[in-house]
Amino acid sequence: MIREVVKVCGADRASIESRLAIFADSGVSFEVDENCLDAKITMSTELPFAEFDRVRTQVYDVFENEVYSAFDESLQTVAARLLIANKRVLGVAESLTGGQICSLLAEIPGISGSLYEGVVCYNSGSKMQRLGVSKSTLDRFGAISRETALAMVKGITCAPVDLGLATTGLAGPDGDEGKPVGLVYIAVGCDDFTMAFECNFKGDRNTVRLSASHMALYYLIRYLKGDIMRLQ
Repeated sequence: MIREVVKVCGADRASIESRLAIFADSGVSFEVDENCLDAKITMSTELPFAEFDRVRTQVYDVFENEVYSAFDESLQTVAARLLIANKRVLGVAESLTGGQICSLLAEIPGISGSLYEGVVCYNSGSKMQRLGVSKSTLDRFGAISRETALAMVKGITCAPVDLGLATTGLAGPDGDEGKPVGLVYIAVGCDDFTMAFECNFKGDRNTVRLSASHMALYYLIRYLKGDIMRLQ
């Protein structure tokens, strides 16, 4: 029996199972374990390896924009390994996620040399005072916006930090600024190259928060791998 795992982030269970339906007659069975957009797909078969390898390659093609590991390891484990290997120093600015991203990274031994600080800037006043987000940016675009997320990254990337990650959004139960619950902006990068992503998450307050934390780590991984542009 051949048994292998692929880890993906960004698709819920229904979406994953729908895309896996094309392999129903392949001779490979799939088990999906998904929690707040972080999922493990377990592939198993009694086919010869060459036949299994063909199907496995197709699976990776189908989930090209979601795969983050070919092993059963967490987002924070992969992110920490890449931070350390690339000798990057990370600062995290969290609004709706409230320190959850830093907490996940802090689970990993040896991260202290790569995780410099986390700022929980929940209030707009904190975004201005702690991160230097301008009042004009907040007034014009709102606290929940691509522009604010980018400004948060800029504010957190002060030496020795050379890589920033930021989240801002609405976890619910109520909307704000005329924007819907589940709308989240995640930005990652440094002065010379920063990208922001708009996400729309479903679920209750804490499901939205954990989904945002998982996606933030995923975008960090893709940034560190140098292929984040493919997600645009």
